[in-house]
Amino acid sequence: MSLTPAPLVPVLMAGGSGTRLWPFSREAMPKQLVSIIGDETLLQQTARRFLELAPAGSALCVSAAAQGHVVRQQLAAVDAGLSERIILEPVGRNTAAAIALAALHTSEQEGADALLWVCPADHLIKDVPALIAAARQGMPAARAGSLVTFGITPSRPDTGFGYIKLGEPLAEHAGVRRCAAFVEKPKLEIAERMLAEGSHAWNSGIFLFRADVILDELRRHAPAVLEAVEAAWSARAHGPDGMYRLPAETFEAVPSEPIDKAVMERSDKVVVVEMDPGWSDLGSWQAVWEELPRDADGNAVVGDGLAVDSAGCLVRSSRRLVVAAGVENLAVIETDDAVLVAPRDNGNAVRSAVQALNAADRPETRQPAAERRPWGSFQVLQERDGFKVKEIIVEPGAILSLQSHKHRAEHWTVVRGLARVTVDGEITDLQPNQSVHIPLGAIHRMANPGTTPMHIIEVQCGSYTGEDDIVRYEDAYGRS
Repeated sequence: MSLTPAPLVPVLMAGGSGTRLWPFSREAMPKQLVSIIGDETLLQQTARRFLELAPAGSALCVSAAAQGHVVRQQLAAVDAGLSERIILEPVGRNTAAAIALAALHTSEQEGADALLWVCPADHLIKDVPALIAAARQGMPAARAGSLVTFGITPSRPDTGFGYIKLGEPLAEHAGVRRCAAFVEKPKLEIAERMLAEGSHAWNSGIFLFRADVILDELRRHAPAVLEAVEAAWSARAHGPDGMYRLPAETFEAVPSEPIDKAVMERSDKVVVVEMDPGWSDLGSWQAVWEELPRDADGNAVVGDGLAVDSAGCLVRSSRRLVVAAGVENLAVIETDDAVLVAPRDNGNAVRSAVQALNAADRPETRQPAAERRPWGSFQVLQERDGFKVKEIIVEPGAILSLQSHKHRAEHWTVVRGLARVTVDGEITDLQPNQSVHIPLGAIHRMANPGTTPMHIIEVQCGSYTGEDDIVRYEDAYGRS
């Protein structure tokens, strides 16, 4: 009999749509994929914490298929091993389905008794050692068959979080208590009472359990979820990029349930480890303001911004100068294509704005100005009848598809990096300040053979400059 404990598999939950921090966060680029606090994205910060407890190659990520290439690039930037195991969901089906996928994969690859350490990818943790200590404290109970959830020591009677009522301590596991109950987001007076009692913690959405135990509990309490996920997992495809893809028609049949509702509130195996790791779910601009450095008047300024005769404001600029003058308690958020001005502490106002924009079918809620692709990104700088100007960024080693256009010609000027350009079979390497003309109908492609990102300014001229004016002959893998 082996005395080696079963492996720990950190699981990144990275499938959220993220509109509460609009316009900085969008459906196609939710908050876990943007840099909100610090230089790295929340996804990268979460992944880096994993390395404190497990090797990079043991980590698993569950993400939305539409964001898969961005997730893979960001994880690889932290450690190549983190990008080796990614499961892509074609549609969002909440956390019960995502955890079921992770457990099925882990059971097959590491064994049924492997531990899953499930962490949302969009949370801020300022005290990483405290998080790691709590995870270590919960491991013995998880290995013994408990479902470990982690409660955050509350600092205020917040009505935006769910709560966990702490039960009796477990004699056999130091620092672990039974879960007496889960409490929905409470009214203020109830939250104040729970805080005064000292027997409740915020529900962090972080879990630790064995793969076989969570699968058994899903089968017991949410069989429809597990059976549908098993059907989708059995039909998975493993792509040339190493990512697992699920058939949309099968995965769409999975019921959408959070793991709290599906299992945790029903199971008798739930225990709690309370911790205080400087946690925030960054669920609103108010929460972001609370985490940023502020001046003597309570203003937090990020980017090219200024607060004059103002107090309690959050000013965030992406590109242009933003000045808040003679105002109080506002969030002023500027991006390349949108500006939000809202009461800083009113998350409902942002939610209502996003709903109104969606009702008007505005693309600004779905897609940021810089659109991501597996090979890099592009951003439209100017567009008028008959022409369009783009900035295109191609990552090192990336190759675009071989293609032509029916309605437009293009002119490419390299401004940074090295470009390898193919035009009607002729291949040319271009340095910064060199350019090439792509005639109407010419078969062409661009690639980056260098070791740094390549930047090109593209000018399109023609009767139609839409993104669908492309005839593809083969993709980056040479497939027709």
